Amino acid sequence: MKRALTIFTATAAALALLAGCSGTETAPEGTKASSPAKLDMWVPPLAANNEDKALWDEIVAPFEEENNVDVHITVIPWDAYETKYLTGISSNEGPDVGYMYSEMIGDYIARDQLVDLTDMVTDEQKDNFYFLKNGEFDSKQYSIPLIVGGARVLFYNKDLLAKAGVDVPTTWDDFLAAGTRLKDAGIKPYTASWGDPARGAMNSVFFPFLFQAGGQLFADDGSTTLFDSPEMLEAAKYIMQLRESGIIDDTTTGTTPETQRKDFEEGKAAFVITSDQDMQKWTEAGINWGALPSLKGKQQGTFAASDSLTMLKKCPDQELCYKLISFVTSGPQMTKLHAQAAFPPLGKDETSTYPEEFAKIYSEQADILHPLPVIPNGTGTYQILYENLQQMLNGQKTPEQALSDATKEANEMLAQ
Repeated sequence: MKRALTIFTATAAALALLAGCSGTETAPEGTKASSPAKLDMWVPPLAANNEDKALWDEIVAPFEEENNVDVHITVIPWDAYETKYLTGISSNEGPDVGYMYSEMIGDYIARDQLVDLTDMVTDEQKDNFYFLKNGEFDSKQYSIPLIVGGARVLFYNKDLLAKAGVDVPTTWDDFLAAGTRLKDAGIKPYTASWGDPARGAMNSVFFPFLFQAGGQLFADDGSTTLFDSPEMLEAAKYIMQLRESGIIDDTTTGTTPETQRKDFEEGKAAFVITSDQDMQKWTEAGINWGALPSLKGKQQGTFAASDSLTMLKKCPDQELCYKLISFVTSGPQMTKLHAQAAFPPLGKDETSTYPEEFAKIYSEQADILHPLPVIPNGTGTYQILYENLQQMLNGQKTPEQALSDATKEANEMLAQ
């Protein structure tokens, strides 16, 4: 488990060292040097080497020196992230600038805790950033994307496909046919972690199929879910077709992420849908793998994460807070971040070393990538949908009943 790290930079010794290193002159006798401003910024663990303190020290140090400001960065473990925000903001001890994922952003818009950044975004940023629209809700810019990546791609084991005489599928029908041939050859066709207790499992096991069916999760204004839409039902029925055909086996609602990983890593399953970042994991395991960005149902589509920086209304200096957001998301600083957090480039000004095979998805097929939408009060609705889909796979509900029940309960939640 990654540990929480809190960076404290306010001691007199640290300030003296910073002043000495930056070449700042001692204030003339009889005058008083201005005290640095202070900003709090909250982020999750992102560094591959777990050295988040050193990483963020390097990223914000030039900003601190140039703007006479101390940036206090708190690194919060993922399993405590939402709780930390709830308790911190309710006690007015939250951040000035905070990293949030889409579901969180919607909830804090509903709580009237976020600053509308629309008028602060520059023309240069509009031209530079690839995914700026991911931070919009109701035509307002509530966040600036910081991390966009983790596209859920279909990995396949080339050796297992060759053994069964199966070509790489490109459509839903192809995938169904390939899975049937693999099963008949005694090979597990597809491993999916429907036993993961976390709602985020749907990013891999369900949302890609929803987007391939041409569906979306909510009405554009966020007022209702679209859990009972024809497209959602088409995706759910296809999942059940895979289940009834044995392409998803009867252990799937007990399959955890760890079990899923072992299935593919140990060459037991031919297909898995996971983050493109797992490419290194499969290579290290000796898997002769290939990857397809998306199958095609009605269209191509898949999930990609989109996490952003927001400005909280407790920020004492909105101009300075936005200046910090702009600095962190600039090309040179993102290059430093991505040296430890392997994600594709955020904008045109970044030097990227992301593997070309997957970088092209973000630069050439960005239209097939779908982050979760920013929806006020939407977080809890995902758990409702997930639980009903699990019941569907267990045979407790039909696809129609599962989605009808999910719609009713989730819409009641949105209306609160």
